[in-house]
Amino acid sequence: MAVILAISSQVAYGRVGMSAYNFALQKLGHEVICLPTVNWLTHPKLGKPIGEVMNADKLADMGAELISLRLEEKIDYVLSGYFANAGQAHSVKWLVTQLKSRNPDIKYCCDPVMGDLPKGLYVDEDVAQYIKDYLAPMADLVTPNVFEAEYLGELRSKRVLNKRIGENVYNENGVSISQSFTPIDVHLNGAGDLLTALFIGYQLNGLDAETALAKATSFLQKCAEYTREHDCAQLPVVELQEFL
Repeated sequence: MAVILAISSQVAYGRVGMSAYNFALQKLGHEVICLPTVNWLTHPKLGKPIGEVMNADKLADMGAELISLRLEEKIDYVLSGYFANAGQAHSVKWLVTQLKSRNPDIKYCCDPVMGDLPKGLYVDEDVAQYIKDYLAPMADLVTPNVFEAEYLGELRSKRVLNKRIGENVYNENGVSISQSFTPIDVHLNGAGDLLTALFIGYQLNGLDAETALAKATSFLQKCAEYTREHDCAQLPVVELQEFL
């Protein structure tokens, strides 16, 4: 069992952000420590985002308490996703720096949740710029979609998972591994979040990157097919748990 510190959005109904992958990672046998950047009723595409945005200083305080509990001795991976403001991103930069200084074995994945095609950015410009300038360069793994990859430009990280239409491509030290899939015209809010988490979760279970990418992509393919058949409003992670 590995311990993953997840810092992203959380919704009561729907499966995006941490709500997209918490169950899946637990099903894979991992413990997930969740620090929400927002705590909303649902994803904005399903309804009004009623709820709270975590204060950046409070997020940092929660991180400091994690350190006081010496949880850096247990944490294997930090995964960050959606930020409501640049202050939150700054708090996460501080926290990751502190954790890694105490335990260099901790890995950090920056899932740069900032925008998509065709609309472009759906976070404020200063959030996207902070991710580009600070979080992506310090990450051990960066997992952008096509729009985010273009926005970030050349990534200094040696490990990048590019989430593309019809193909997921993982690059490490100049070596590329690709896994194709059949695009299906359905809305899968949270699919990118889930793919990132599964890719990490499978590797923490001892699988190599190629096998982890194949299994993660295959599961997302099943989610798309199930969604088309049953007209789901959210990712069918629970419904398809036997295939994890």
